[in-house]
Amino acid sequence: MNSSATVLLIGSYNGQDSFGDKCLLRCVVAQLQGVFGDDVATVHELHENIREAQLVSPSTRFELGLSAVFRAWLNKLRHLHLPVFGQITIAVLTWPFWLAATKDNRAVIGRVWREVRDCGCLYFYGGTQLSEQWFALNFPPLILMLVLCRLAGKPVFWGPQQYGPQSSAQRWWVRFALDHFVTDVSVRNTQCLDLLATSRAKLLFDEVYSCRRRYPVRDPQPRPCSFILINLRGSNFLRHTTTAEFQAFVALVKALYARLGLPYKLFQMSGDTFCNDTGVLALLREHVPVEMAPPFEREEDLIELAGQAFGAFSMSFHGCVLSMIGGCPAVPITSGGYYDYKYVDFARYTGGQQVPVVDLEAQSANETAEMIAGYFVKYDPNRTAAARRRAAEQIEGWYQSVRQRVNGGAGC
Repeated sequence: MNSSATVLLIGSYNGQDSFGDKCLLRCVVAQLQGVFGDDVATVHELHENIREAQLVSPSTRFELGLSAVFRAWLNKLRHLHLPVFGQITIAVLTWPFWLAATKDNRAVIGRVWREVRDCGCLYFYGGTQLSEQWFALNFPPLILMLVLCRLAGKPVFWGPQQYGPQSSAQRWWVRFALDHFVTDVSVRNTQCLDLLATSRAKLLFDEVYSCRRRYPVRDPQPRPCSFILINLRGSNFLRHTTTAEFQAFVALVKALYARLGLPYKLFQMSGDTFCNDTGVLALLREHVPVEMAPPFEREEDLIELAGQAFGAFSMSFHGCVLSMIGGCPAVPITSGGYYDYKYVDFARYTGGQQVPVVDLEAQSANETAEMIAGYFVKYDPNRTAAARRRAAEQIEGWYQSVRQRVNGGAGC
């Protein structure tokens, strides 16, 4: 096996029905093919649903990896009925013994070690893999993979993603990993520069937004006054969406309809098994004309739909990004610190236009509708297209540097 032509992947797509995470994986594979060649082998670690994952990226080989073993052990410890912190602490301390305890676990660690020895590098990509609420699930198996890469002398790259918000302890562990095991790192968020104590040269854009290999930068076209795309998560991963958020969303939709008179299309970025995005539909139908767009299998379907829309607003980061790739303005919806962190510098993605970021529980529906309508009218797609071209050049340069270090034999 040509080790420089094999890349191990760990990322935010773990077999779940999340459209944005599927897009991320496809973009990473496309960029790797762009620098290593179309025959580059990618091996991806999953938690579940290997058969479904194979349809997401047919050229990638998927395996149940160390993270699947860790989560299985953590689930067993739930029977202790301890607080979550106690369960995770015990799981981390006892996990090495669990790895060696069964034949199946020993087979997994043996296969992973062979994959590490045979690969060119490990690439860790994602959306919010190491943010505060996901950290305890994702960091323990990740740090073990980093140790294996160090033992095998393989370089490790952390791609641009959102690393915060994090507690002080989590930040210490991330910096420890960066100092001792990671060859290079990049971020997609200005706040992460301080969090990781790294330079502005490491600031890139999101991988989906930047990937012109899959989504070429379009020449802007006139937007029809046809409909508005909307999306609201049924869960924000910290709790189920509150009744107040539903009501605030409906009030905003009504106010914007009164302002612009355009019907709506509700689109989904997550399936029912992951995060139901259809929960607000029945409430909306009582007040405004709204249709449900069918679930997307291909990003191009959402991009084409966005090209027909006057604007979009969404709680999904990648829902906003794909809408802008299609040529329409997108307004993010935030809900608490986790979502606030996603959008702290979202104006960069518009070429510096002052995009409003909507907090459903903190703003007047009429005032917010007026802001959104004004933004939709004044939006300049040429500035976003120019920003995407710059982002594409930066991400392509990042992947070229990965290839050069792999082929040059750079270790950790």
